[in-house]
Amino acid sequence: MISKFFKFIKISLFLILVVLAFIMIRDNFFPHKIIGIVHNNQNISDIKIAIEDNRAIVNDIDTSRMDLDMCKRKIDSCDGVIFAGGNDFDPDLYGGDRSLVETYSREDDDKSLSILDYCIGLQKPILGICRGMQLINIYYGGSLYDDIAKQFSDKICHRNKDNTLAYHDISISPDTRLMKIAKSDRLEVNSYHHEGIKDLGDGLTVSARSDDGLIEAIENPYYPYMIGVQWHPEINYEENDLSKRLLKDFIKSSDAGKN
Repeated sequence: MISKFFKFIKISLFLILVVLAFIMIRDNFFPHKIIGIVHNNQNISDIKIAIEDNRAIVNDIDTSRMDLDMCKRKIDSCDGVIFAGGNDFDPDLYGGDRSLVETYSREDDDKSLSILDYCIGLQKPILGICRGMQLINIYYGGSLYDDIAKQFSDKICHRNKDNTLAYHDISISPDTRLMKIAKSDRLEVNSYHHEGIKDLGDGLTVSARSDDGLIEAIENPYYPYMIGVQWHPEINYEENDLSKRLLKDFIKSSDAGKN
């Protein structure tokens, strides 16, 4: 009985050593990717969980606490960059109506656009979420609806009146990267925004729309990896296959961001 016990212990220790060796080899030869999250004093805990679930490291780039040079230095170490959700944009950036926008900061808008320009110069893989998608569109000369319900349509609720998440279906365009990721042309997404894309930026492609015709996702087919989505894939991440596939695809593509 004692000999069997020691044999069991030896086998267990051997298996533990094998697992540890595998982890060491994996981490040395397949190091964790570094994903920058650009935001302005936002709660990024959900994005962080989703990124870390894909064995990547989060590089927190809070534009409210860092000057532009520091943001750029942090971008240098990133394999890919996410531009997160946040406030509205200064309507002067796209010829909008100031009376319809909510909280915004032109200083932060300009900084975010400069960071995006820097990322593009380095060919970093880019994922824009909500405000991040709108940022991409503005960068390429596009415009926004300042208030969807007042300027476009109230057929679909894109943000509940009590500031909770709304949900609606989207139709995904064929022959887009998002279609390859989603593997379906109709899916439900969450929604929490009152601004939306009006005029599409130069060179961008629409990859999804809601049933009222509003643009819900965009891509830049001339750039190594650039996708913008209006919904928040980090919310209910564990319960949503599209969110999992999108973030996995983005992080996998982030090999291209190494310099």
